[in-house]
Amino acid sequence: MKHCIALFILATVLIFSGFWAPTMAAKTDQTHLSKLVKTKQMLLIEATRLDNENLQTKMDRINAYEATLADYLGRAHQLRFLITVSESNPFEVRMYFKRAAELRSGLEREIRKVRGMAKEIQYNLSIVDTARQDLHFIVQSSVSTKEKQDAQSLLNELDRFETTLLKIKKPLEAVLARSDKVENLSMKWEEELQEEITAVWSFYFTEPLFVLFDKDVLKKLSVAYSLWAGAIGPTLESKLPDSPVEWGQSACAFLAFGFTFLFIFRWALGRAGTRSHGNQDQWTAISRTSSLSVFLFSSFWGAAMIGGFPENVIFSRLAGLFGSLTAISLAWGLRNIKIRSALPSPLIPFFCLYAVGIVSQIANMNLRLLGVFWPVGVGIMMFFVWRRAGKYKNPAPRKLARFCFWSGFPIIGLSLAGFTFPSIEVFLTIFLCAIFYQFASAVSDLIRRRVTRLQEKGDSLFHSVFISLGIPIIWFLCAGMILFWLASQFGDSGFLELTKKIRFTWQDIDIGFAQVIAAVTLFFVIKPIVEVLKDGVERIARKSLLDEAVMIPVQTMLVYGVWAVYGLLFLHIIGVKLSSIIVLAGGLSVGIGFGLQHIINNFVSGLILLFGRSVRPGDVIEHDLVMGVVEKVTIRNTLVRTRDDTTMLIPNSNLVSMPFVNMSRNNRAVRLIVAVGAAYDSDPDLVKRLMMAAAQERAGVLKHPAPRVRFEGFQDSSLDFRIKFWVDFDGSKRIASDLRFAILKKFREHSVEISFPQLDLHLKEVPREKGGHATIKKGAVLGNFQFPNEPRSMAVYPVPMGTV
Repeated sequence: MKHCIALFILATVLIFSGFWAPTMAAKTDQTHLSKLVKTKQMLLIEATRLDNENLQTKMDRINAYEATLADYLGRAHQLRFLITVSESNPFEVRMYFKRAAELRSGLEREIRKVRGMAKEIQYNLSIVDTARQDLHFIVQSSVSTKEKQDAQSLLNELDRFETTLLKIKKPLEAVLARSDKVENLSMKWEEELQEEITAVWSFYFTEPLFVLFDKDVLKKLSVAYSLWAGAIGPTLESKLPDSPVEWGQSACAFLAFGFTFLFIFRWALGRAGTRSHGNQDQWTAISRTSSLSVFLFSSFWGAAMIGGFPENVIFSRLAGLFGSLTAISLAWGLRNIKIRSALPSPLIPFFCLYAVGIVSQIANMNLRLLGVFWPVGVGIMMFFVWRRAGKYKNPAPRKLARFCFWSGFPIIGLSLAGFTFPSIEVFLTIFLCAIFYQFASAVSDLIRRRVTRLQEKGDSLFHSVFISLGIPIIWFLCAGMILFWLASQFGDSGFLELTKKIRFTWQDIDIGFAQVIAAVTLFFVIKPIVEVLKDGVERIARKSLLDEAVMIPVQTMLVYGVWAVYGLLFLHIIGVKLSSIIVLAGGLSVGIGFGLQHIINNFVSGLILLFGRSVRPGDVIEHDLVMGVVEKVTIRNTLVRTRDDTTMLIPNSNLVSMPFVNMSRNNRAVRLIVAVGAAYDSDPDLVKRLMMAAAQERAGVLKHPAPRVRFEGFQDSSLDFRIKFWVDFDGSKRIASDLRFAILKKFREHSVEISFPQLDLHLKEVPREKGGHATIKKGAVLGNFQFPNEPRSMAVYPVPMGTV
């Protein structure tokens, strides 16, 4: 009965819940909807308020953008005019090209900002339209009066929000229409400018602007000098600040940047000197010799950053000049830590010529005038470089000085042929490459010494890897700065567009210049990591007292694993898909099985030897009548050094599939045998004692196992003895030879005769004398043997074997 009552109550509750739940859900939905409407209303009120507050700011931004468009048009016309009238001076043309590129990029940034504002307004208006339709439906279909009121209130807020947006949209559309016209005009100018850039650089690099030995050269030079002298004053004034306020700003930036960077530079070198392990004086000398150039470089660079174009041109040129001097002095100082030379850097004559070129650029010297003085300056530079080259004792600066000397000949040749501008560009490129080469070499040498000290001290592997990465980073930074300089010389956008066009396409693979740079960079990043990991494994083995043979396979697999990861990353960089590799591997599996079976066999055999440890470095093995010590077990072959000190490569498959003798499975001792034949009248016990004494007295003969002498047998002419002894593999031939010398010496000291072959010859029908012995006449000849003049008894006369 109780169970029936419980079931009845449960059924009643379930039925009631089925009717009551939809009603409650509807009420809950209505409540939530009302709350959402109120929340959205509050948000719209807040958005309308904020837009009203920011309305003036946005209108000011639109007006500022209109002013930007007008300013851009004015500056663009000015630059086009300057480029047109300055085509005879490539240095000015390059500067104007760069400024035009900066102006275009600035306009593009402003256009993106304004278009972003327009997209935001359009997006908000679309939201308002959609929300208005939904709210109108709620007002018309809702039963609740409160919901209708809330929806109507929200519609009013939407109208106010839309009104605010439309106030901004109308002037913004007008500005964007004008912006589109300016952008189209800018794109047209950009195309024309690119064509003009190509034509100008083609003209400079392919046409001689001036021939030195032309008959009208003096007249042309006088005209060029008159034009240059008349324009030098206004040219310099245009490249300097105009007002006292600008001069004051430049002076403040000059001092602030100069002293700040000088303090940081001296502090950094001081820290490096305190941790340089005995080279603190060298670091102090670097700080002293480089401080002035660092101060001037940072000061002029700061003044150029504060000033605007073209008032900052001279400051930027001087910053480049003193920056190169800083790099030269710093690189030579770092190199001098190792070579300890009292001579200045071999690049100082190069720098002097570079300074002359910078001054000529600042003065806006005509190429015809510069073409006269440039070969003379290069010749003077070559003279001083050659005089100084032989004074360097270290080969590195001597080679660098000679390289600078020989590079002057093509520069002079180009200049005399009328290609003054290409000769200057070649000189600047060589000069920059020489600076960065010297700097990167010096820093790399410091990093290598630092890594070596860390490994000797046993610092963490992560620390060593982190520092070793500095070498490729330094080299790639230097290469990147050279590329950046080349881009700035010929126009940033043009150079970058040229690199983008360098592509290699084969089937589905498309490799660009950037991908090649990334793959090469990754290779030189992985390489020092692999070297440090190898050294780290060896260091762990030494610290943990593990057998070296145990760590060799670990080291090998670690190295191959890292390079395998690099291979996968390389394939990903160049755009090769893994599915394509799998298909290709399946197609080549048969060919690999037949064509590369020996290589794969040696590879697998190498893994068996490495992990099976049947052959380890230091083992003495004998294989195919060749005895040697194992130097290294690689994946493909085993390096064995024979007793003749020659290296033999044995394929790993031979050691796995063919028998060999491991004479030092547990040690490096090898057994040697020296055989001696004593005469029949010798005392065997004496012979044994003498041979044992000779072996025990020789250095290198192991005491354990002890030497053993064996009486091997009776030969036709001798008693054969053999001494067996053990030595270390290194020097085994020398020890065996020394032991033979010692045995011979002891035999002679104790009158023990080393036998030689003898033969008793018996002759029939020879006349006999009294006493029963046959005699031979003096000088008689028997076969190929001639008896001496003194007759002897044939029974005791020694006859060489084979004469009868």
